[in-house]
Amino acid sequence: MNKLFLTCALLLLSACGFKLKGAYPHDHLPVQHWQVSGGELQQPLETALNRALSYPKPFSGSPEAEIRVLDVQMRNDVYTITRAARINEYLLSMQVTAQAFRDGRAWGEPIKVHIRRNLPYSDGFVLGKMEEESTIWQEMRQDAANQIVRQLGFLPSYPSTTVLP
Repeated sequence: MNKLFLTCALLLLSACGFKLKGAYPHDHLPVQHWQVSGGELQQPLETALNRALSYPKPFSGSPEAEIRVLDVQMRNDVYTITRAARINEYLLSMQVTAQAFRDGRAWGEPIKVHIRRNLPYSDGFVLGKMEEESTIWQEMRQDAANQIVRQLGFLPSYPSTTVLP
């Protein structure tokens, strides 16, 4: 009975597209040592890179490549209005442009990430909504960093002239 249940559970997981970490070719980054120039996305990018590398090794030499955030645009727009002409929802949107560099030259095309989230609004809970909005912005930064790191896995490989110690 246990074997039948386990087999059914595995079939259901595989049918829904579940994959273990490392099962996709883009989970592997083309280089292991990155310098991050992320501005307001610095910490989320470093965290996402460490997670993608799964076991970051201490490194004292020069990095093999750099990821640089070129532009971050954040907008807060009115999304829906009630019949009584009151704001019902906001649309929070973030657009990030980043570029990978290797050996001082741009590596691949610029990476562009667009993220949108809805924020329900209520006049009665203004302080709570301010806290919720700041939490959503933080989650959007983390999501943007994760998407950038995922796209780094698709960079074309070419020989580096960087000498490692």
